[in-house]
Amino acid sequence: MRFNIMLNDIAQKLSRDNLESLKYLCKDDIGKRKLENIDSGIKLFQQLEELNMLSPENASILAAMLGEIQRPDLQKILFAFQEENGNLQPPVSEVGADTAPLDIAFDIICNEIGRDWRMLARKLGHKDALLQQIEYKYPCNMREQIMQALIEWQKTKGKEATVDTLITALRSCKLNMVADSVEERV
Repeated sequence: MRFNIMLNDIAQKLSRDNLESLKYLCKDDIGKRKLENIDSGIKLFQQLEELNMLSPENASILAAMLGEIQRPDLQKILFAFQEENGNLQPPVSEVGADTAPLDIAFDIICNEIGRDWRMLARKLGHKDALLQQIEYKYPCNMREQIMQALIEWQKTKGKEATVDTLITALRSCKLNMVADSVEERV
């Protein structure tokens, strides 16, 4: 219930342009027809919940999207809820760390890497068994598969999980265009 109240608070603070930007970021996950019917932040959040992309336990995707649309004030509401309730997983290695660079990098990678995500995940040290578990859990949502692989890497590496490490891994996989995008934005 408190999670829904917090989401409603965030939804009320979204401008029309913010909502359109969030819908654009979700275009690969939510069908065009459904997106056309979304006219409020709360409807968008409900759709994300239905797709298992948003929950009280995992709001990292929403946090990354709020960072992408340049709304750190709304990210702070999300993180304040996390600290108060202790049940959200922060999208970066440590609570209180500067979350924006890794969040932005994760979002860019999710948007641009496509089917090559497994190669990057292996380069980051993931075993095939973990990749299969992620694929099984999110069979029709490649973006979420990529995000979960990145989050797992971040949990494993802790403070060593940096944007520079990601860029190096991307370049070693010959994914230079994605690495360039990350460098430009971060």
